[in-house]
Amino acid sequence: MEEYQLMEDRNSLFGESTPLNARYIELLIVRKHRPQKQREHELTATGRLHLEILENCSHDYSSTNIKSLFKPDESGRPPRTVVLQGPAGIGKTMTVHKIMLGWAAGELYANMFDYVFCIRCRELSFAKEDKSLAGLIAEQCQDVYAPVQEILADPEKLLFIIDGFDELRCFLEPAEVDFCDNPYAKVSVEVILASLLAKKLLPKSFLLVTTRPGAAEKLQECLRFPRFTEILGFSEKGRREYLSKFFEDERKANTALRFIENTVAVSTICFIPMVCWIICSIIKVELETEEEIADTLDTTTKVFVQFSHRLLQHNSMTFTPSELKKLCALARDGIWEQKILFEEQDLKEHDLDASALKDLFLDKKAFQKGIGRYHLYSFMHLCFQEFFAAMWYILQREPVPDLENSTADLRKLLVENEKPGNEHMMLTVCFIFGLSSENVRGFLEEALQLDTSSDFVKPVLLQRAEEVALGDPLRKGRRLLKFLHCLFETQDAEFPRRVMHCFQKIDLSFKTLSVLDCRVLAFCLQHSAVEDYAIELTFCRLKSHHIRALAPGIKNCTTLDLGSNKLGNAGVKVLCTILKEVGCNLTTLNLRENYLTDACAQELCIVLSTSHKLESLNLQDNSFTKASVPFIRHLMETCTSMNLIYLDKNGFGDQGTKCLKRQEKKISQSGRRFLLWM
Repeated sequence: MEEYQLMEDRNSLFGESTPLNARYIELLIVRKHRPQKQREHELTATGRLHLEILENCSHDYSSTNIKSLFKPDESGRPPRTVVLQGPAGIGKTMTVHKIMLGWAAGELYANMFDYVFCIRCRELSFAKEDKSLAGLIAEQCQDVYAPVQEILADPEKLLFIIDGFDELRCFLEPAEVDFCDNPYAKVSVEVILASLLAKKLLPKSFLLVTTRPGAAEKLQECLRFPRFTEILGFSEKGRREYLSKFFEDERKANTALRFIENTVAVSTICFIPMVCWIICSIIKVELETEEEIADTLDTTTKVFVQFSHRLLQHNSMTFTPSELKKLCALARDGIWEQKILFEEQDLKEHDLDASALKDLFLDKKAFQKGIGRYHLYSFMHLCFQEFFAAMWYILQREPVPDLENSTADLRKLLVENEKPGNEHMMLTVCFIFGLSSENVRGFLEEALQLDTSSDFVKPVLLQRAEEVALGDPLRKGRRLLKFLHCLFETQDAEFPRRVMHCFQKIDLSFKTLSVLDCRVLAFCLQHSAVEDYAIELTFCRLKSHHIRALAPGIKNCTTLDLGSNKLGNAGVKVLCTILKEVGCNLTTLNLRENYLTDACAQELCIVLSTSHKLESLNLQDNSFTKASVPFIRHLMETCTSMNLIYLDKNGFGDQGTKCLKRQEKKISQSGRRFLLWM
């Protein structure tokens, strides 16, 4: 059982391993098929809503767990065969290892099974000579003197786990099989498996079969009355636990969690354990040298590129670029038609019905209709469909189309995206900007051997970005933020340099901003040629880490409205550090209603007193007391450019208020125009 006690990460160095129990997290598992409408909701929901839908599914569709897979049904009988289904990377094999380890430790099925054997279909696919089931058991026991006869004498106490049915290179159809009922007879491994599944060989034994959805229909033809179960992935709680176990360091785990939660698309796909592992692995390496996450995952596009690459790599997938382009064409057509569930005919039209990529990236679901049933395909989530749709515009197509048609295809999408009611195109467009990045294209060409259409994509994107900016310079809120995200995804300074001059006033007030949103804004400000932006971020629920993310862009701001947020003293201290480093170019600073106290007053006033440009400061509605009065008086006196300060709704008391008003009078008598608002 040692092979199940330890696990090797996909990027482990020689000799590195991790105890399975130190990493395993229980996944959401259901026992019922979900109807089509429910499946559509799962595919389109994002962020926290997606997590809530998954958790509700686990309650509404008979939640189960690995302890209850063989729980007796209403008639009191346990199922002889259980199918555990789930897409690539969802945790099927890890679950199998946990079951093996749990049984060996006496924690799972201790009274139900005397022996549990795991048959890995990927390994069996390479077996060339005939074998017997008894021989396979002896191999598993790793003991030539294993009591095989004793083991086979009581099949009701045997559990065979068949892991990765979909990975079989060759599986015989039931009609083609000359079934074997003798466990000692040497036959092909395909016949052994088919005979076990059909209950011709050891019919009273128990089976647990894991598979991807694409092979479920073929599997169903072999089985008799199986119990269906499906892994949905991590719950929100499970995801947090996974991060804690992975890092074994609360600070690093919280850094990873913030990264995940700050990006809606990334947060959405982190119900898939493999996505979490990829993100955690990269973050772990980067946190060993840097406090913040570097450029491997700095855009949403790069996360999706990394996932696709690792998934292909892990499954030893060999594919032709033309196959991937067909998958991308299916995704692209679905976006245009607002279609997330595809029929068999759709796959045939794109020549995907026999493609291995279909089983890797598409999820197959069975639905009932009248007295029959039908199957539909989808990407693991709409986010993946949007990503592959964007790839269609980036990849070189065969035969190479003329430049005019390629440009027209891309321009059409960019123009349609701006029209009301076409919000469903937004993430696809954002991914196109990200895929146009030189680094990303280089990775696609080197790691995946893909040719990209780099010669026309960037000029078209730049031209359209300029048209949008010039045509709607007053856009604000979410529409503006989504546009800025597109610029950020490129990580190309030329984009903000060419278009940001159109948005000298940026108003994102009353929108809850993530740290990523602030990094996006900072990137666009930092690389702009303009140095006098007015930034309004009132009621955006900003805290200190948001201000830290804004740092690179603050030097190009003259008006910074941070009113009615939650900066606290920590946030203001971060702001002070930034202003000291880059110099204070602000003429207007609003820190109204930010939970500020005397603890930050001295540092704030000292930093601002060195400014020769600050004209207006708003500190209303905070918790300053008379202890802050000396520092504020000093600021009023030394910052000679300042002519307006708001200080009402604080706790200065009568004495403090009188002192401040005397200072105002003194300044006015000196001939300097000044107004104290109290």
